[in-house]
Amino acid sequence: MFLLQVLLAINLGLNFLLGLNVFDNPVDVLGATVLELALSAALLYAGLRTHGKGERWRQSYTALLGIGAIGALLALSYRTVASLIGIPELAGLLDLAVFFWLLVAMAHIVRHSFEIALPFAIIIVFLYTMFMLGLVAQWFVPELPAAQP
Repeated sequence: MFLLQVLLAINLGLNFLLGLNVFDNPVDVLGATVLELALSAALLYAGLRTHGKGERWRQSYTALLGIGAIGALLALSYRTVASLIGIPELAGLLDLAVFFWLLVAMAHIVRHSFEIALPFAIIIVFLYTMFMLGLVAQWFVPELPAAQP
């Protein structure tokens, strides 16, 4: 339980830092971060309980938090470097690569947690991610970049 709590705190902090690039208001960043962490925990718990594997929740959620922390650390690192060298487009390209890597890594965790095929787990994780992005964008409107003339 200690590891889960530590990873939860790390994820909260790292996702808050990443969210500051998207939202104007720090309260929105905190709200979106807490919503994502709470909803992912609840949906994973409900799914595992429904499939008779509720005892796997702590291990599965800890693994998902761990991979999320690694992804967030990677993103913060390359975004900082891209900003320092003046190539923000590089960060966008790396965001896409990390997104697909995280998608497969999280699907691998889901696959083992639910004992399902990897392609099905990838679909589940992708649909969850799109649902979460849509929900956060509706409840906490992100700052859109200004159009360039």
